[in-house]
Amino acid sequence: MMDTLKQTEAGLRPERITIPVAVSLEVALWIGLLVLALCLRLANLDMAALSDAEAHEALAAWRFVRLDAAGSMPLVHSPLTFVLNSLLFSVAGASDLLARLPTALLGLGLVFTPLLWRRELGRVTALLAGLFLTFSAAMLVDARTLSPAIGSMLLAVLGLWLFRQFVRTKRPIAAVLATMSAAGVLLLSDPAGFVLLAILGVAWLFASVLSAEDAPQTRPGVWMRVALAAWPWRDAILAAIVLVAIFGTVFLLYPAGLTQVGDVLATGLHGIVSRPEGYLAAFPIWVTLLYEPLLWVVGVFGVWRALRQGAFLGRFLVGWLVGGLLASILYAGAGPEYALWLVIPLALLAADVVADLLRPVIDPIWSVPGWAVPILAMGTAALLAVSTINFVWGARRLATTADLAAVQVDTLHLLLGSMSLLLIVILFFLAGSLWGTRAALKGIALGVVAFLFVQGAASAWRVAVTNLDNPVELWHVHAANRHLGLLRETVDEISYRDNGTADRMAFIAQVPEDGAVAWLLRDYTDLRFVSEVDRRATDPLIVAPETFRPDTLGAAYVGQDFYLTKTWDLGSLRWVDVPLWLLYRESSVAPQVSGRVVVWAREDLYGLPPATTGEEIVP
Repeated sequence: MMDTLKQTEAGLRPERITIPVAVSLEVALWIGLLVLALCLRLANLDMAALSDAEAHEALAAWRFVRLDAAGSMPLVHSPLTFVLNSLLFSVAGASDLLARLPTALLGLGLVFTPLLWRRELGRVTALLAGLFLTFSAAMLVDARTLSPAIGSMLLAVLGLWLFRQFVRTKRPIAAVLATMSAAGVLLLSDPAGFVLLAILGVAWLFASVLSAEDAPQTRPGVWMRVALAAWPWRDAILAAIVLVAIFGTVFLLYPAGLTQVGDVLATGLHGIVSRPEGYLAAFPIWVTLLYEPLLWVVGVFGVWRALRQGAFLGRFLVGWLVGGLLASILYAGAGPEYALWLVIPLALLAADVVADLLRPVIDPIWSVPGWAVPILAMGTAALLAVSTINFVWGARRLATTADLAAVQVDTLHLLLGSMSLLLIVILFFLAGSLWGTRAALKGIALGVVAFLFVQGAASAWRVAVTNLDNPVELWHVHAANRHLGLLRETVDEISYRDNGTADRMAFIAQVPEDGAVAWLLRDYTDLRFVSEVDRRATDPLIVAPETFRPDTLGAAYVGQDFYLTKTWDLGSLRWVDVPLWLLYRESSVAPQVSGRVVVWAREDLYGLPPATTGEEIVP
């Protein structure tokens, strides 16, 4: 009886439904890459104060959100950044972290764009491209410094993918979105957006010319004419106009913003003939050569491989690289942030080469064990590290020598470094005698790739974080003072002494309304920006350039100076400093401080007894 009841209850009990969950290795690696890229772009994002260029964009959004903010509304250089920051500031307030957050997230999205081309690139190549972009110095610095080039490149890559989707599926929505992306690149993201569109045009022309002898059904001109004939021009152009109107006016809340859209294009056109002060000619090329050696070394082989294989995507990437090189040389306004013009195609081309190196060696003569190539690669990377350490040690001794006539070569470390390189040659011939030349070449090549990857990753973190305020880094022409936030702390302290609050003091500032100092003082709604301080002023606080002296004012003041930027002349580099500078950006010539401002506080607020004269005191 009991057995019958138990069977009846078991029959009435609902069956447990189990859903099998399986995560492939590829998905797990992409998730790991996501976490890693997110950490690299968000870690210590606010450790340094905003530079003048960053503050210009952030202040535009802040003053749009806060109508009572001191100062006039500056013209924005990136409506996309302006809209994103305005939305964020209206919800969460303003800070250095929040000002940089939208650009950092756009940079994170750009890292994962190879996934869009996974079918053409292959799973391994797409994953390697994402890895290279994660640790790219250009990608990391741009994502952490409010660079509009990030948003422009992301829209361009998305537009290319949408265009490909329309060619394949003929869905009108893909064409409409692709047109909107092109409009965003041209008018909403970056002043040099038209240059990026021109680069992509050169890439398509380059690939089309090389593909002219292919089979008729694969000729780009044929499917391009078919695609343009089927393009929903009316809907696409209307959607692009609506997009520009909505973003340009911040969802119709700022009608005057449409004038800024035109100013974005005008600023970009001005860059054709105007080079910013201190910028090198062909700046993007120089910074990629210095900070992205892996992409150049391997990317050159990727160019040869792409041209040899004859696939349209490979030829397009080679054309993109050619167009980026031409733009870097011809466009005078190309700064280091536009290294992305070269980094994106180089990363994809280099990833294809490394993916081929990772494939197992199949040799009809030699039997190659699976562990042979990895062991050979690790040995090569270790020997290269030993060689580099010894050469750097010797280079550091040279750099610390003050008298060039007394320079002595460190023969011991030079010998050890040279022997390590010789051991790599011996290792190649030894491996070739055991497993064949193909396996030996793959092992040595993978070792070089691994070594350059680690060096490049360390260099990327150094230029983006560690040396963010060091102009010895070629990237940072006018390096902003990372400790400029102390100026805000000083002003807050005087405000507390004046009225017991941190941001309710009325004072004057003789500084640019759209610069780094203005951003630091953004919460002081009673702040007045002046072109020249009135000599009769008795304000509790005065912020002015170092040339200003308050000895004739109506009260006595005490001052504390703060520097804004550091500069460094590449021409000051001695020949003995060159090896160490190339590897670690170290130089015996120290950077020079420039652009000082002084915070002048009234003596009674500072806590000093009243002075009988107006003589200033500068600690």
